[in-house]
Amino acid sequence: MHKPQILWRHQTPTHTSIKLGWHNLSLNSKLWLTLFYLLVLTFTLYRYSQTGSEFELISGILTSFSIPLFILQAKGFPKESLGSLMEILKVENGTIWIGDFQLPETVRKVVIGRTDIQGPAFLQLAWNQGHQWIFQLNELQQVRHFFREHAPQIEVVNE
Repeated sequence: MHKPQILWRHQTPTHTSIKLGWHNLSLNSKLWLTLFYLLVLTFTLYRYSQTGSEFELISGILTSFSIPLFILQAKGFPKESLGSLMEILKVENGTIWIGDFQLPETVRKVVIGRTDIQGPAFLQLAWNQGHQWIFQLNELQQVRHFFREHAPQIEVVNE
């Protein structure tokens, strides 16, 4: 389901987000990430020389590339292009709408929090594979207040 103006947290990594993620890392984080990458790659090559299993070689190489890419992509999330959740949150006839998505009456719990200390913030419906919206960190308290005011029957879990 498409949510206008709101970006999904786990997007496909792009060159720009990975580059921005590397730029956003501290020097210590860059060193630890590089060390982790080299250790996993060295362990993979060592295991391959011991067992000769191509499967272990391929899965180890994919792991050694994937984990750092996902970390860098998460750190390079384009915070400045996030939409405003408060602009699309509304109540009509006692029903909460997030953009064009109507919150089902069966929703009893939402999780609201921040992805890391610098943001962005997120709102997630608390069920398996629940919808998630990513929004600007400065709206976090307003979103919590909105749910407490307009939907007291929904438990707000602060993450």
